[in-house]
Amino acid sequence: MTDDVARAWRFMRRADSAGETEEAVPLGTAVRDSRVPLRHDSNYLFVERPATVEEILAELRRLDLPVATIPGDELADAPEVSHRGLVMLHQGPAPEPVQRATEVGREALEPLRRAQILGASWGSSAVADQLLAAKGLIAEDVTARFFGALEGAELVAAADLYLDPPDAQIEDVVTAEASRCRGHGTAVVLTALAEAYTAGAEFVFLVADANDWPKDWYARLGFEPVGGYVKLQRP
Repeated sequence: MTDDVARAWRFMRRADSAGETEEAVPLGTAVRDSRVPLRHDSNYLFVERPATVEEILAELRRLDLPVATIPGDELADAPEVSHRGLVMLHQGPAPEPVQRATEVGREALEPLRRAQILGASWGSSAVADQLLAAKGLIAEDVTARFFGALEGAELVAAADLYLDPPDAQIEDVVTAEASRCRGHGTAVVLTALAEAYTAGAEFVFLVADANDWPKDWYARLGFEPVGGYVKLQRP
């Protein structure tokens, strides 16, 4: 794990990937949150020692946790991997957004986010409720700010900014499908980025799916991959 990836995970363990409790276990740390038990980013095994896929899956069964997160690329090619992620660090300065987004309360973004969750294969009303509730929990530990882009009177794009200078994370970027390719996603990302730097952040990162197109879009906005991670989901 590179120094930049380790720094990003230290921040996420206090913010987007924080839990209610942490327990030291043989392979690393078991993170749990009874308030949002369906949220995998709050209930997982964080693997901090070398281990095989079989050992990790056995530990998930023993701990009754749904997923393991493993920083680094050592297991990236394992067929059991359910997600390959990239940590992408912004290499400043921040581009000036052509179209500026608006800072809003997190409740204003909930209809857009709920529609996105319900449209996913894993989405349900219960999952949506807990994912949305988790944003309030994140705000208890770091500064959480929320940005939206409007098309007429309709809010069509959103991004979160989790902030504790000198570190900051841009997270949960979404654009309504009917409003894509119109600059709204770029507006929310670049506005959040500019606000992070204004607030004193020096290390601004996001995470992206290593197998999906947004990583290339983020690269055009100045974010560069600094390392990977994988997730193993318990069968």
